[in-house]
Parts: sequence; structure tokens; C-alpha cells
Amino acid sequence: MNDQERLAARVQNAALFDIYGALLTRRQREAYVLHELEDLSLGEIAEELGVSRQGAHDLVHRAREHLLRMEEAVGAGAMERSLEEAESLMAAYAGSLPGEFVRRMDAVLERRDKWSGRDV
Repeated sequence: MNDQERLAARVQNAALFDIYGALLTRRQREAYVLHELEDLSLGEIAEELGVSRQGAHDLVHRAREHLLRMEEAVGAGAMERSLEEAESLMAAYAGSLPGEFVRRMDAVLERRDKWSGRDV
């Protein structure tokens, strides 16, 4: 995996954590945040959480697997990416699209923003 692929994976993992992170156990969430978002090593996480290095690895691994399973089952991350793509297309072609279409798509995107907690 090259640097660009690693960065894309981290961005996707962060997005999945934003969507499904509340479904992790407290320990999984703590370990995942320390590893993926704060970039701590497994040794540092082990010390912070009072577990072995293997225990820290297991917590991070289970958290990541849980996030991926939730995405496979629910697909909210994929839906979000599709809506972001639609938003980009709307911006690119706004001047050439029918007004009613633009109004209705804006309403769909606004509902997404409210659902996801984004500022409108």
C-alpha cells in the first residue's frame, strides 16, 4: 500500500468512525481513537489503557473490523460518498440543470446535512 492509498484508507476509516463509532465498546473506541486519530503506537496505547501490547492490538483490530462490518450491513458511508459526489456534480453543472431539479436535490442534500449533524 503506497502513501496515497494509506491516506485514503485513513480518511475512510475516520468517516466510518464518525458514523458507527458510538456502536463500539468504550475500550474499543478509546483504543481506536488513540491509534487511528491520535497516531499513538500500540505500545503507547497499551500503557495508556493498562493492557498488554497484544491487548491494544486486539482492541484496535476488533474496532476496525466492527466498523467495516457495520458499513457492509448498513452502507451509510457509501451513501454519504454518493451524496457528496451528487453535491459535486450539482456544483459543477448548477447553471445548466433545470431549476426544479436543483431545488429538489438541494432539499435532499439539506436533509442529509441535518441527519449527519452538519451545519446547513
